[in-house]
Amino acid sequence: MIRAEYQRFMQTLHGQNTTDSVRKLANIVSAHFDELLPLTTHQGQRIRKVVELCQTYWGSTATSIPPLVEQEVTQEVPISRLKSLAVGPFRGFARQEVFDLNSRLVLIYGPNGTGKSSFCEALEFTLLGNVAEADSKRFRDQNEYLRNAFVNQLVAPSLVACDERGNDIAIVPNESAFRFCFVEKNRIDSFSRIAAQAPAKQTELIATLFGLEAFTEFVRNFTSEIGTQYIDLQGNLALRLAQKQQSLQGAHQQIQANVTELQRIATEESALTNSYRPGISFEQLIVELNGNGQAAGRIAQLETELQQPPPPKSNLSVATFEALGGEATTLITELRQSQQQLAGASQQVSFKQLYEAVAKVQQSSPGACPACKTPLQHVQVNPYMNAGQELTKLQQLGELQQKIVQLEQKALQAIFKVGQSLNTCLRFFSQNNPLKPFELGNIQPGLQWWDSLFGPLPDTFTGWQHLISQIQQLEKNDKQAEEVIRNRENQQAELKLLRDIAQQITVLATQKQTALGNQANAQRLIDNFQNENAQLIANVEAEKPVIARNQEIVAAYAIFVKKLTDYSNRLPAHLVADLGELVVELYNAFNRNDARAELLAGVKLPLAPNQRMRIAFQNNPEPLFDALHILSEGHVRCLGLAILLAKNLKEQAPVLIFDDPVNAIDDDHRESIRRTLFEDEYFSKKQIILTCHGEEFFKDIQNLLPAEETRNARLLSFLPRLGEQHVRVDFNCAPRNYILAARNHMNRNEVRDALAKSRQGLEALTKGKVWRYVSKFGDGHLSLKFRSASSPIELRGLAEQLRSKIAKANFSDPNKACVYDPIDQLLNRSGDSREWRYLNKGTHEENDRGEFDRQTVELIIMSLEQIDVALQ
Repeated sequence: MIRAEYQRFMQTLHGQNTTDSVRKLANIVSAHFDELLPLTTHQGQRIRKVVELCQTYWGSTATSIPPLVEQEVTQEVPISRLKSLAVGPFRGFARQEVFDLNSRLVLIYGPNGTGKSSFCEALEFTLLGNVAEADSKRFRDQNEYLRNAFVNQLVAPSLVACDERGNDIAIVPNESAFRFCFVEKNRIDSFSRIAAQAPAKQTELIATLFGLEAFTEFVRNFTSEIGTQYIDLQGNLALRLAQKQQSLQGAHQQIQANVTELQRIATEESALTNSYRPGISFEQLIVELNGNGQAAGRIAQLETELQQPPPPKSNLSVATFEALGGEATTLITELRQSQQQLAGASQQVSFKQLYEAVAKVQQSSPGACPACKTPLQHVQVNPYMNAGQELTKLQQLGELQQKIVQLEQKALQAIFKVGQSLNTCLRFFSQNNPLKPFELGNIQPGLQWWDSLFGPLPDTFTGWQHLISQIQQLEKNDKQAEEVIRNRENQQAELKLLRDIAQQITVLATQKQTALGNQANAQRLIDNFQNENAQLIANVEAEKPVIARNQEIVAAYAIFVKKLTDYSNRLPAHLVADLGELVVELYNAFNRNDARAELLAGVKLPLAPNQRMRIAFQNNPEPLFDALHILSEGHVRCLGLAILLAKNLKEQAPVLIFDDPVNAIDDDHRESIRRTLFEDEYFSKKQIILTCHGEEFFKDIQNLLPAEETRNARLLSFLPRLGEQHVRVDFNCAPRNYILAARNHMNRNEVRDALAKSRQGLEALTKGKVWRYVSKFGDGHLSLKFRSASSPIELRGLAEQLRSKIAKANFSDPNKACVYDPIDQLLNRSGDSREWRYLNKGTHEENDRGEFDRQTVELIIMSLEQIDVALQ
């Protein structure tokens, strides 16, 4: 069943919503299902095996989902009923037995341990292709479970069915078609324990009710994902290589840093180049500034030019010199005029000098005349006072003398300056200069020197003319020198700028060289690493497809498990979909004797985890109650059986096979369940195969059925083994139907036993069928008399009251005569008659009792048969 359910799950993986990887993984699980089934999550058993299988078969597994096997072997002709089963050696059957099942009802009785379950498992195997109990008991090889242990042999059972025309059909196992044919006691027991489970378990127990707990457990043992402890997702070789490559981390960082550094240098080179002259390359800038082997650079050119001394400047100008000459001429002229004035007053100059001398000696001879030594009181004129007075009078002459002295000094200074200019001209024009005789180094400049400048030289030009001419030339040269000096300043500024640029070039070149060197060293380390670990690197590359496959497996597995889990969670909802109304009908039929307040108006089955089973009652159908909270265990069992039977009807299963399920129901509901199965119309056209270990139940079923139907049923009895290692079967089981048993005894001339069964038959008819018949068409309320509190119902009194009810004019059954006449035939004599003594007490043990009348007993049996036929 687990495999079949998994196959059905695989059919959901068709379409675009599922990747090829998921379908591939599903196929691997399917191909190795028997290996995976017994493995659980304990210590990662299941997941380790899944990983091993995927890694081994991933490349060779198809990505398409094969069609469901059951779809390929579906019966072409619908079956009507099962006809015969050949089984053995198989489980409890040590040798082959053939069972005739060609009846609508197959009723099997046997105590526990007599082989009933082996019989049902044979049916399960032939119809479904597997046995659920083998899965639940975790038999890895189902054949080990099915093999008869005593003969150590297994022969697959064979099952023959017949179609509606009676043609034989060999049954091919089809789990989908026949899975809902079976109703088992264990499933109902498990369902009844739902009340003790947490709400999350309720949906699981719906699956348990349908025998899917093993599949649920199978799904649960798939972990949600594959952990890295089970599969390599990074690559062991890659990790080793990565650990080794950590030593290269600095080299890679160095390369990256150098790349960044070179990008920065390139940016600065571009900026430096553009600042010098846009459009030029950095290499051209270097050549232009520093030169190459063929030509010197601009810096060298400027340095060479600036190493030349600047041209000397005379700092002479014609205008300045002429102004100096004019000043000297003016001073000399004024000097000579003053000298002439002083010469004209030469006598006065002498007296001035005399008076000055007298004034000077006053301190040495203040009381006598300095000339004659005559005391001053005896002289006619005081020489000192006279000298002072005369000096005052001669002050102008002194000022003239002073002026002459000053003019002479200024004139000499002016002449000296003219001489300096002349020397300057000689310094610049040293070769054959006619001014050489006037050089100040040879003579002291004075008025004579000045006057000589204006005397004609041999070339007819005066020295002054030569001096003016040379100063003009020097002034012109000075202008040229100033231009040169100004250019030198520009060159120096340019040289400074270029040297700054050259320095930046040097810095950038050094930085670039350093970066390239570091990059080369780092790359050398990497290259050496590549060479030293070439094999490991190659192995890592070879490992990459494996890692990619592993990653694909992990991703596919997670999706696969989610889809499988979702499918498992949805199974209960799928199984009980649209069963609500039919479940309510069957449940109420099982509880037909309950009050209306206990009958259901509706049921909502749990379709998802954490949902509860909700029910509503007929007396108040609006509110919904938790079924497990308010229903008794017996009612919960009825509900479970109702769900299973509703599914059997809904799926139109051709047969209903009970493996002792009704014995899981309490005594209060057994009669109603029997009536639902065998008296109501629900299963009237369906073959029913029922096993039970209770003889009373076996008997009650047969007496509930019409005698004719019981006669046509296949009745089998599994007997205790009595030390034999083989299932013992009574294929001619005596019927437990009282009327049939009475007839059989009568046919064998066992009158006493026939009469005993007749009494039991009459009790069964009157208390069961006739009384219900009366209640259905008339007044079923009876008034019975008992001899004591412990006395049983008087059978004749009960029969008489039932006859009187049927005889009433308002009894609504138009065919009541069919029932009335045979009852009346039984009651046409008094209760003290011999016949009724036969029925009431004739079968009790008495000594020396007379023989029973065969014809009377025959009449009783015939009457019972007529009543039974009439009430069908």
